Amino acid sequence: MSATELERLLYSIQTDFQSEAANIAGQVFPNTQFRLLTRKISSSHAALVLPKNQFNSLSQEIGNNNLAITFKSQNHALENFQVNFFPKISTLILSGYYKQGMANLRYYPANNYDWFNSTGHKIDRPDCIGKKFEFLASKFYPFFEEFFLGL
Repeated sequence: MSATELERLLYSIQTDFQSEAANIAGQVFPNTQFRLLTRKISSSHAALVLPKNQFNSLSQEIGNNNLAITFKSQNHALENFQVNFFPKISTLILSGYYKQGMANLRYYPANNYDWFNSTGHKIDRPDCIGKKFEFLASKFYPFFEEFFLGL
């Protein structure tokens, strides 16, 4: 599927897709109303959310038909986060702020994950968002995977 076809498909199903994504986020943030921004992203976007050494080793495989959804809370800035899905490398990344800066959860199938800070160094699970993001990743990954398999 070409990048243009993916963009057309996202536009045509955007309401249903975003509604389901909001329902998933609502399982962790039940009192939050989100403004969702969905967009197709290229492999260069992965450089912003993957540790540098991982990006360098995977950059040729990532491709350009990837997805990003930004969740902007109407209520609390600390509930803002972004989900990035890279289907060709079977990776989902959730990014959000916690008390020490930016945290990125890199999720792989079968509930495998790693936590990194904004400079790409491994960190322990952040107390305030850790369990929430791990739960969300386990729900978003199969949803996105099903969507991309259907393309």
